[in-house]
Amino acid sequence: MVFDAANPAAGAVEVDAAPGTSRLGAAIGGNTVAYIDFGQQFYGEVVVSDLVTQVSTRITNDTASDGNPSVSPDGNVVVWEHCLTSLSNCDIYQSVRSPSGVWSTSAVADTLSPESNPETNGTLVVYDSRRGTNPPDIFWRTVAGGIEQQLVMPGWEVNPSIAGNYIAFEGRATIVDSKDIFVYDLVNNTLYQITNTPSVNEELNDITVLPNGNVRVVWASNEDGDDDRNVKVATFSLPGTGDHTPPVLDPITNVVVSLPQNSTATAMAVTFLTPTATDDSGTVTVTTNPVSGSVFPVGTTTVDVTATDGAGNNATGSFTVTVLHNFSGFLQPVDELPTVNIVGAGQAVPVKFSLSGNKGLNIFATGYPASGQIACDVNEPGSVIEETVAAGGSSLSYDAAGDQYSYVWKTEKSWKGTCRILALRLKDGRDHFAKFRFK
Repeated sequence: MVFDAANPAAGAVEVDAAPGTSRLGAAIGGNTVAYIDFGQQFYGEVVVSDLVTQVSTRITNDTASDGNPSVSPDGNVVVWEHCLTSLSNCDIYQSVRSPSGVWSTSAVADTLSPESNPETNGTLVVYDSRRGTNPPDIFWRTVAGGIEQQLVMPGWEVNPSIAGNYIAFEGRATIVDSKDIFVYDLVNNTLYQITNTPSVNEELNDITVLPNGNVRVVWASNEDGDDDRNVKVATFSLPGTGDHTPPVLDPITNVVVSLPQNSTATAMAVTFLTPTATDDSGTVTVTTNPVSGSVFPVGTTTVDVTATDGAGNNATGSFTVTVLHNFSGFLQPVDELPTVNIVGAGQAVPVKFSLSGNKGLNIFATGYPASGQIACDVNEPGSVIEETVAAGGSSLSYDAAGDQYSYVWKTEKSWKGTCRILALRLKDGRDHFAKFRFK
C-alpha cells in the first residue's frame, strides 16, 4: 500500500492490485516501490513498481530467498538480501534502472561470509558483514562496481543506513553490550558517536541530510523497559557540513528624494522597498537600518542591509538615501552656466536662489561657497551684472517675502582680467556653479 502525504484524502492505495497476493517488505524511493512477492515464487521475488507509469517489473527470477529491499532516493537503484542456500548466509544484490527504464541486476557482495541489511543512496551500497570469526563490520561498494570498502572498528557494527556522504549504524563493544548510534563521514573519514548510554539499547536507525546540510538521525531506544520503545531524533551540523553559504543580496538601487515644496523642513520621512535576497536553502529575512519610513536629514545617509537565512548565515550590503533641497537655480542678477557673468573686480555680487522655503542659514556644506580661477577667453560673450552691493565681506541672508536667499559674494580687485567659477555646495551634497569674468 502507498499513502501520499501530499494527498491524504486519497487514503492508502494498493500497489499493482491483484487478488490473492502475498507481498511483504515494501520500500520506497522517489516514485519506485520495491517489495517481495511470494506469489511469484515460494521463497519470494523482488518486484519494483513505478507509481507514475503504474508498471510493475519482476527483477528476480530464481529459487533463492530474496528479502529486505531498499530503494535509493531517486528510485533508480534497488538493493536486497539474496539468500541462495541459507537465510543466515545471504549476499547483497542490486538492480539499476537505465534511462530507458530497463532494470539490470548484479551482485554487490557475494562472499562466503554472510552479508545483510543493505541500503543505498544511489551511488553507494552499504551493508554489514561478518567475515570469518570476526564481529560484523560496515562495508560499502559503489553501484558502478569497484573495490569493496570496510570500516574497521573493534566491536560489533550492524544495520547501516546511508544519506549523502554519511553512514549511520549501531555499534557495541561485545554481543552482550547495549547498542549506541554512530555516524561515519565518508568524505572526511571521520567517525562520530551520537549516543553513549551503556544501560539503553539504541537500534533501528535511519539518517537523512536536510536541505541546509544538517544531519538528522532517528532511532528507537528502550530506556522505559525491554518491552517498550521510544523514538529519538537528533539534528546536528558536523564540521564541514551544514549550510555555511550566505544569502546573495539582489542589486540595490539608491534612493533620491526632495524636501517638500514651500516648507521649512530640513528632514523628511522616506519610505523604500525592502531589498531582496536569494539563498540556496530557501527563505531569507532582509532587514535595514534605518528602516523604511524613518526620518532622514537633508544630505546622504547610508542604510545598512542584512540578509539572514535559516541557518543564520548573513550577507550585508548598503544603499544610500539622499534628501535634496529644491534648488531653484541662480536668480537675477546672476545667470546660469554656460553664460559668463561679467562684473567689476572688487565688487560684491548678490548671488540669489530659492530653496522653496526658509531652511535657515546653515545650508552650505563646510568650506563653501568657494571659487577658483579658470582659463579666461576675453572674447567670450557674457552678461554684465548691473546689480552689485556694498559689502565688507561675503554674507548670507534670507528674504521671506520673496522666498529668496542672497549670498553676497565679495570679489577681489586683484581678480581683474581673470575668470573664476563660483561653487555653491549645499548640505544635500549637490554643487551649483556660476561663471564670472572680471573687468
